[in-house]
Amino acid sequence: MRVVNRLLATVLALALAAGGVLVIVEVVAAALDRGPVWWDWRAAVRWTQRTAWEDTVVRVVCAILLAAGLLLLAAELTRPKLRRLRVAPRTDDARGEPIDTAYTRRGVAEAVRAAVTRVDGVRSARVTVKRRAVKVMATAASRDRTTLGRVADDTSEAAKEAVDRLRLRSAPSVSVRTRSA
Repeated sequence: MRVVNRLLATVLALALAAGGVLVIVEVVAAALDRGPVWWDWRAAVRWTQRTAWEDTVVRVVCAILLAAGLLLLAAELTRPKLRRLRVAPRTDDARGEPIDTAYTRRGVAEAVRAAVTRVDGVRSARVTVKRRAVKVMATAASRDRTTLGRVADDTSEAAKEAVDRLRLRSAPSVSVRTRSA
């Protein structure tokens, strides 16, 4: 959502800057008794003088502006995607103050991936970290079913131990799927 907000803010800023430049040029041209430079603003003034607030065109434009404003408000008020996973609170021994610590999702994924790939028989692993779940897809080097079952158990245990070692405030569930190469 941050990318959308930044894009909307950039587009809005560019539109306002362009509008400001247009107004400045038109004001200077009007002060020098020249005609309209880029757009006929006098025709727009005449249109607004003969158009009432109750006209359909005015109501449609107001409805569009209201919808755009509500859309921008909803974009700003939506909860951002959780990018950090907070660690259980600890205190600083020297001052007794709580220490606020967190891991990025990428850091948690890398820690779990490193733990899983250290398991004997695992060739590679792909880890996805969400707010309440860690999903691991491990690729085993063997095609034997009994070996694959043992690797699946060891992989699941290694992933859960890695998440436990991180001491996250709200520990996510860990699901592990193992496939053969």
